[in-house]
Amino acid sequence: MAASDTAEILLVPVVDVNWLVFAPFDPGRDFRIDPPKVEQSIGETRELGRIMLDLTEGRAVLTPHSGTYCRTGYYEAPLLEVYREWTARGADVAVHLHEEIKGGGVRFGEEDHVREVFADCHRRLVEGGIVPVAYRGGHNAYAPFMNAVLEEHGIGVDLSCLPGLDKPEREAIWTEGGLSAYALPQDPRAPVGQGTPSPIVEVPIGCDGAGTDYRNFLQIEQSELDNHKRVWRVIRERAQREGRAQIVHMLFHTGSMGRPDWVTRLLDFLEFVPTEGGSFVGAVEAAGAFRRQRDRKAA
Repeated sequence: MAASDTAEILLVPVVDVNWLVFAPFDPGRDFRIDPPKVEQSIGETRELGRIMLDLTEGRAVLTPHSGTYCRTGYYEAPLLEVYREWTARGADVAVHLHEEIKGGGVRFGEEDHVREVFADCHRRLVEGGIVPVAYRGGHNAYAPFMNAVLEEHGIGVDLSCLPGLDKPEREAIWTEGGLSAYALPQDPRAPVGQGTPSPIVEVPIGCDGAGTDYRNFLQIEQSELDNHKRVWRVIRERAQREGRAQIVHMLFHTGSMGRPDWVTRLLDFLEFVPTEGGSFVGAVEAAGAFRRQRDRKAA
């Protein structure tokens, strides 16, 4: 029997390929945006794959940053070569847009603009020998037209949801988002199960369902290991209560490789997961596991 049929939690390890200082919404840091460090990211991404993919048996999703302040740097050689090294080990790659304006809002709601930059990222990956299978919106953004954009590019998985988040000024509205994988409605902001489902499977970030502060969800850099274990156990209890595996993701960033304490926290958490009812899956595997759950329930 496959791990996806027996585990209590299926976890998608998501790795954002980025640089460390990017704070376009943070007045406390003067909306600081340091220049991207693409050359440094080559070594960081390669090293993270070396130490991480053995622990996850190759299951992971790379989400390279493309946005207002670094449009193509992470979608060109030689980083494409590094992504191919990851995919050769079994990892997936996702398009990841960051359409922020420093101290001045976002462009995630501009359909023509988003379609153009999405298509360019998708094209660059495909021409580099990489077929993207998922999407993740920067700062959890997902405009209502994104279902159609993903479908048009043959992408069936989204990783943007932070359940409960309500940031309309960022196009990040997940007040009706599910705590485990679900089929996005045609209106992605509608309650789970309402109306006609789209073909897009949403895999939310793992969370305790008690809020949208950093302590409530599995962004590895933003709270201590003991808290991540607490959140994990809440998710596991939910799986046991509902009688079905929870399908969620966690988040780490290549720009964090310069912080040994954060790297240690990541590795310790990855070692913890299989000891506490979890299995690692990629984006496509996660979507397949959700569909099997749905079909069993309907049978």
